[in-house]
Amino acid sequence: MSVAPPSTAGHGLPAAPLARLAGALDRWTCALCVALFAAILVVMILQVAFRYVLNSPLTWTEELARILYIWACYLGAPVALRRGNHVTIVFVAERLPAAVARLVGLGIQGISLVFFLALAILGAILAAKSHSVEAITLPIPWSLIYAAAPLSAALMILQSLAGGWHLLQGGGEEARA
Repeated sequence: MSVAPPSTAGHGLPAAPLARLAGALDRWTCALCVALFAAILVVMILQVAFRYVLNSPLTWTEELARILYIWACYLGAPVALRRGNHVTIVFVAERLPAAVARLVGLGIQGISLVFFLALAILGAILAAKSHSVEAITLPIPWSLIYAAAPLSAALMILQSLAGGWHLLQGGGEEARA
């Protein structure tokens, strides 16, 4: 469910600090995702070049590309949440009166918060438990890989709080950039 543009909250009121923070983190996260996908491209080019051109494959490229992809996906989820790009079924919600639609939206935000909080807590526990285990070909702990889940969940909690606040302020369903 998408929420208001970062510049306003509801009926033209100035944006709350929470909305400004969510917008700034969204821009940084989006830029980081672009950088991660660019790094994946470079790593994959290295993998192909070393394997087929130099006939001396690098052992770490596939694992690094996979780790970068995991991080890009987890960091892309809050961006998609903020922009309303996750798959939703709006058949019923579009036919509800505005007040009821707002209550349904708040309920969805609440359920989402519970899920994101569980993801943050369980992801942090998993990351902490896996700190002593190293990746197979890279000298990095698995906790660094698993840390993507709680970080993503924390960003989605922030986006959900900003979306819920916007709905409480009387905001509609306009998409934001």
